[in-house]
Amino acid sequence: MPRPKTSKKTTVSKSDFIRSQPATLSAAEVVAKAKAEGITLDRVLVYKVRIRAKGGAAAKKTSLPKNGVASKAAFVRGLPASTPAKEVVAKAKALGLTLSVNYVYNIRGAAKTAAKNRRVAVRAGAGVPRPIAGAPGAESLLKAVAAEVGLAKAIEILAGERARVRAVLGR
Repeated sequence: MPRPKTSKKTTVSKSDFIRSQPATLSAAEVVAKAKAEGITLDRVLVYKVRIRAKGGAAAKKTSLPKNGVASKAAFVRGLPASTPAKEVVAKAKALGLTLSVNYVYNIRGAAKTAAKNRRVAVRAGAGVPRPIAGAPGAESLLKAVAAEVGLAKAIEILAGERARVRAVLGR
């Protein structure tokens, strides 16, 4: 037999309770009010919820200043590389940024170096010994493989391949 339905209490989440309190209340006062209403929370939660409600630390880092530019370097990188440095300085001055021509060259040079470093593929791990140049084809390759995996393992592999070929040929 099913249980009779009971009236459910409408509970407010801790975060909603904190957001419903005036910002003028201190964290300790919010905790005291919550305790009076039967909600247990601590000051750290109050601080975290209020920071997130304001937009948090991440929002402060990504918010742009009044001129709409995150940084001088971002401004320089945002313009085409074909734009002359003197023109970049003039555009920056119009936005209230102070740059020098040398600064523009430094930022562009660093960007070129970073792009060059991204293009260069770096091999991870130790290099594989290559067969000696000048030795003829398959035999030198077989010797190189034997040197790489070890002679005993190479003989084992060859014996397995010999057996497989014989099975295919029916011998």
